[in-house]
Amino acid sequence: MNAYMIYNHDRACWMAELDGRTLSLHCGECFELVIGKNKMPCRLELDSQWYVIIHEEQFNLRTNDIYRVII
Repeated sequence: MNAYMIYNHDRACWMAELDGRTLSLHCGECFELVIGKNKMPCRLELDSQWYVIIHEEQFNLRTNDIYRVII
């Protein structure tokens, strides 16, 4: 299902807004990150900051950005 992933600064975690509901995302959650017209399977992780792993490469997430995802 298409959703938007938004960082919640009060809870210090990423949330997915899906069909009028808001779901907390946790380390190890897998989903597809939509980049342009491409869907990239990834896994959400946390170290000193949040990042996703795509094809064994790490990409830091920017907490002020909104990401389109498929859950």
